[in-house]
Amino acid sequence: MAFAAALAACGERSALPDRAAQPFAPRQGPDTSGYRVIYDFARFGKSGDGNRPMSDLRATGGRLYGTTLYGGSTNAHCALGCGTLFSVDATGSERVVYRFKGGGDGAAPLAGIVVDGAIYGTTSEGGGAAACSGGCGTIFKVGISGTSETVLHAFSGGTDGAVPVARVVRFGGVFYGTTEYGGQDTPLCRNGCGTIFSMRPNGVERVLYRFNGGKDGANPVAQLSPYGGRLYGTTQYGGVSTPYCTTGCGTVFEINAAGVKKTLHAFRYSPGSKDGAFPESGLVALGKKLYGTTIGGGKYADGTVFEIEPSSGGEHVVHMFACCGRGTDGGYPVAGLIAANGILFGTTRGGGVSGRGTVFEIRASGAETVLHDFAGKPDGATPSGGLTSLASKLYGTAAQGGSRSEGAVFTLIP
Repeated sequence: MAFAAALAACGERSALPDRAAQPFAPRQGPDTSGYRVIYDFARFGKSGDGNRPMSDLRATGGRLYGTTLYGGSTNAHCALGCGTLFSVDATGSERVVYRFKGGGDGAAPLAGIVVDGAIYGTTSEGGGAAACSGGCGTIFKVGISGTSETVLHAFSGGTDGAVPVARVVRFGGVFYGTTEYGGQDTPLCRNGCGTIFSMRPNGVERVLYRFNGGKDGANPVAQLSPYGGRLYGTTQYGGVSTPYCTTGCGTVFEINAAGVKKTLHAFRYSPGSKDGAFPESGLVALGKKLYGTTIGGGKYADGTVFEIEPSSGGEHVVHMFACCGRGTDGGYPVAGLIAANGILFGTTRGGGVSGRGTVFEIRASGAETVLHDFAGKPDGATPSGGLTSLASKLYGTAAQGGSRSEGAVFTLIP
């Protein structure tokens, strides 16, 4: 079985309209967020540095850890580099923790990591399986110092999963995650509709659920979120088909540790509905509800922030983005949200004053404020990862921009 490449060469997960050439009205008032870039990838021509940080960061021991899709070791497997695991501190001091090698090793890590004694994560390629061009992806373990790396599981495609693009989470002593492809082949999913898997710390992996497409949902690309003794997640496609979503607008689901899954909500973006569509992010709890983002849907198809009640599945659109010629709001929120002090914070990959993305905050009431507009080189641009909090500041990555146009790490005060 041949699987589609996890990404286009530019590292984008979904095709978005090119809005950069459209006029934008200047935002009123200064940026008072204390925003600054603390690290540019390939700074001073640094050899073997990362390129295209697409993930959020994780804080431990006063440092932030993340991944880059490209950069690091260049070889026959990876013309642009197989990707890196890196760390950076609050002053911008960066070091490469591990350079992936491709082939039997992992390559192209898209997702963030989890730190639990060691660093655990996924790569969207590598592992050596012949079923996928470039390999079907891996789950890896790296020591905090970076001196040792172990491939705990190499996905094989077919009934096993393929192309894990989301961070694993630890829940009840076991790691859980999703794969975008593999699992169950159906007429709706030529390469499999994706899976939910569990993995014990010793590397023993088990497929808990194989999506069937259609009403069941298809192609989970977001991490799972533990809440109330269950795991919650989203599928990018499947659910309800509409004139705007021929393959389905996506779903929200819950699953327990035994693999019993239930669809809570099927998005219904259509000519008669301003619901969201195509969620690529996971969920975050605030109060007694879960919140997430969709890259499409809403009034102008620029994406939404939504809330869902876990017990009933009742869903409500909290905010509809309006960017790109209609205003200077953000647009296309790929990443999930974080909650801090009762407020939600997130990023958009497009929109803003220059069309290169934003950092925003949003209240549960729906009141939204753009905290920073990305401007491109030497600033960051097109953030695809979410935010993380460390010492009362927010930190994140921009997939593009920076002084060498290979991405950046930034901070701001919420």
